[in-house]
Amino acid sequence: MPDAPTPQLRFGADYRERVRLADGREALLRLVIPADKLLLKRGMDAFSAESRFHRFLGTKPALSDDELRYLTEVDGVDHFAIGATLAGPAGAEEGIGVARFVRFYDDPEVAEPTVAVLDAYQRLGLGSLLFARLADAARERGVRRFSGRMLTHNDAMRRLLRRLAPDILWTAHGYVSEFDWEL
Repeated sequence: MPDAPTPQLRFGADYRERVRLADGREALLRLVIPADKLLLKRGMDAFSAESRFHRFLGTKPALSDDELRYLTEVDGVDHFAIGATLAGPAGAEEGIGVARFVRFYDDPEVAEPTVAVLDAYQRLGLGSLLFARLADAARERGVRRFSGRMLTHNDAMRRLLRRLAPDILWTAHGYVSEFDWEL
């Protein structure tokens, strides 16, 4: 019996999508690749202390070489990441945001999502675009639910999630809230 054809993934290795931000600038969405280590390092350096605190649920001054490797050398199935870039003043690519999910080892239909957008590019619709594309890519890969944790007072992320998933389930545990979103 012949092998079944491999389904074409919208969010495969050749994924590229141009999107317009609310301020009129055009960003490129694409998969994160190992060569993006410097972009992620620069992005981390550009985050405000508050954004770092929200993203890492605590203080985080920098990313280690091991963390940069983990964040950029993804398999595209169990650990998937989409980056957003702009052309910088000299034409070089500048990283402005990233969204990723990591599948739960003990339940492959569940993954933890994260989205990070540099402060200068927040409130331009990029976080919503990244999260929506991340959910689509997760569905393509058989993920049926996003489950994660965030700081309870991270109002911007709570608003974003409520817009994308009005039926999202929240459980607050003091400073940290957990969420579950059936995709």
